[in-house]
Amino acid sequence: MNNKLLNDTISSIKEQNLDVLNIVVRQDGNIIAKHDFVEEKPILLWSVSKTFTSMGVGIAISEGYFKINDHIIDFFPEIPQGKINEYTKKITIHDLLCMGSGHTECPIEKADWSNGNTHDICQLFFDEPVVFEPGIHFTYDNSATYMLSKIIKITTGTSLDEYLDKKIFQYLNIPKPKWDTCPNGIPQGFSGLHLTADQLSRFGQLILDKGVWKDKQLIPTRYIEQATSVQIETSDFNPYFATEDHHQGYGYQIWMNSYPNSYRMDGLYGNYVVMLPDKNAVITYVSNEQQNMTGVLELTWNTLVDKL
Repeated sequence: MNNKLLNDTISSIKEQNLDVLNIVVRQDGNIIAKHDFVEEKPILLWSVSKTFTSMGVGIAISEGYFKINDHIIDFFPEIPQGKINEYTKKITIHDLLCMGSGHTECPIEKADWSNGNTHDICQLFFDEPVVFEPGIHFTYDNSATYMLSKIIKITTGTSLDEYLDKKIFQYLNIPKPKWDTCPNGIPQGFSGLHLTADQLSRFGQLILDKGVWKDKQLIPTRYIEQATSVQIETSDFNPYFATEDHHQGYGYQIWMNSYPNSYRMDGLYGNYVVMLPDKNAVITYVSNEQQNMTGVLELTWNTLVDKL
């Protein structure tokens, strides 16, 4: 363990007053440095959850439950065909994975989360106008990820959290984690997963190693190669917090980074898993930074990457 590796990172965190909770640095398969500003405990990972949903999809595809180019309308025969336009009929699993459903905004923005009363997200998804040809235009769409969670339940008969517990978490020696569900019992998919920084770093290692853990192939290598490469352009994605790291393209619920040949899991408030194949390294941040979350990611480029 070389915790001196994190000296500059820790200094920068203090100087910027960033609310980072835990950092774990892995290289060549081992933890080489870590720092806890607070004691590790399972924490809500927000949109980092999306990458777990994606890997569940990859496993389900490999097991023959559905195909990457299947049209999602075929999983929902209860949706009246008369209400579905031609673009909606074209949306595939691939389009959901890469946030290319064709919506101009996320339908979940219209959900009522007060008092536990929510709209049916599936219905919101199909009610939202599909303006763009699917697979062409990137819109950060939480409902797309939810739909993937629901499709896993429909096809496998097992909820996403149970499915990943059997297929991944048990092998990583992670007790079945909490995953927040919608009122219908479907795990949110787009958020809701609770893990510790150490547990999260193991999952990052699994992805860096193309789905292999202790010589066992848990996730298909080919799927991870697709998930960690650009499937849709994000140059037009410009929320107030956007940096160059938001304009490098998006894979299957994974972002590409401005640092060459690297990618990340990305969650609200500075929760990140940065995977650096050229360094054979994984850097995990668990944070609650509500003012400057991209500042947490940029610690990687400003204080860490050149030391690896």
